Amino acid sequence: MAINKKQSSMWVKAVLIFVALAFVVSLTPGLFMGRNSAAQDTGATETGATLERIANEHLAAVTSNTAVLESDPENYGALVTLGNTYFDWAFQIRNQVGPTSGHDLPIWNAAVSAYERALAVQPGDPNVEVDLAIALFYSGQADRAIELVEQVMETSPEFAPAYFNAGIFYRAFGRTDDAVAALERYLELEPEGSSAASARDMLAQMAAAPSGEATTTP
Repeated sequence: MAINKKQSSMWVKAVLIFVALAFVVSLTPGLFMGRNSAAQDTGATETGATLERIANEHLAAVTSNTAVLESDPENYGALVTLGNTYFDWAFQIRNQVGPTSGHDLPIWNAAVSAYERALAVQPGDPNVEVDLAIALFYSGQADRAIELVEQVMETSPEFAPAYFNAGIFYRAFGRTDDAVAALERYLELEPEGSSAASARDMLAQMAAAPSGEATTTP
């Protein structure tokens, strides 16, 4: 699908503005707090410092790839790299600030936008599709994530990462049988893969859990 250069340029700028505004809020300690909240202020200041440090690790890559897209909005490599940069940025926030803080959400959404643009230029790359599914999942769009990863399992049945992530998605929503099947298929494809130990751990946990037990989002 052809992308209008002017429209793409505006989209890239909009993503950056959206992310910047989110961080203005997140880096302003006590913005929505009362006067007597010194402990909260301290925690917010520490969180803000962590968010700023993480942002500084990724802003150069965002800036350089955005510059490429300004002149070449259909540059697949730049779009994928931009998506990967936002993905890594959001994942760092999730790991270092916490999975329930919400500070990662605008960054996941930026990753989703970049990956979707990349796939509009060059559809069918299972690596990008699975990364998009993960970004969708953590941005709160679990239904779309599951739909996409199921599509990858159908169209690229030997692509092991799709099954591993499908197992995580299914497990988070209590679809234990589907999760077990997906993780077992992953281990068939990559018995010594980088996520094999994690897959076996999840299978063991599900086998030990009472039937129907709710599972929290990873």
